[in-house]
Amino acid sequence: MSMIIGERLKQCRQQQQLSQEMEAAKLKVSRQTISNWENSRSYPDIERCIHLADLYELSLDELLRGDQKMVKNLIDTTNFVKVGRLIALGILLNLVLVIGLVFTLQYWWALVLVALLLLNVCWLFVLTIWVI
Repeated sequence: MSMIIGERLKQCRQQQQLSQEMEAAKLKVSRQTISNWENSRSYPDIERCIHLADLYELSLDELLRGDQKMVKNLIDTTNFVKVGRLIALGILLNLVLVIGLVFTLQYWWALVLVALLLLNVCWLFVLTIWVI
């Protein structure tokens, strides 16, 4: 039988005879956060999932298996972070290109830098749309 992570967390906590307050203190989150996880109002992030698996002596697979919504949430969160890093890299590249453009003395280098700048801006626009 498939069990959602909230039910699994509550069951594990009760088997360990921990209160929500005790679990919250161990994980450095609020008691309300524990309640939200157990009632499937929110999900723990991947770092907290690792700590929960350690706390309850489970593998991540055992902890997460069966809750496809939770797995999708973790994948989406991870993808969002990856895209955010790409956007940050693109912004840094734009800054380097603009600085190069300001200090270039040759016309053809200026054209190359402008072309690269425009391509990078387009790439950033596509990434931003993809995230939204």
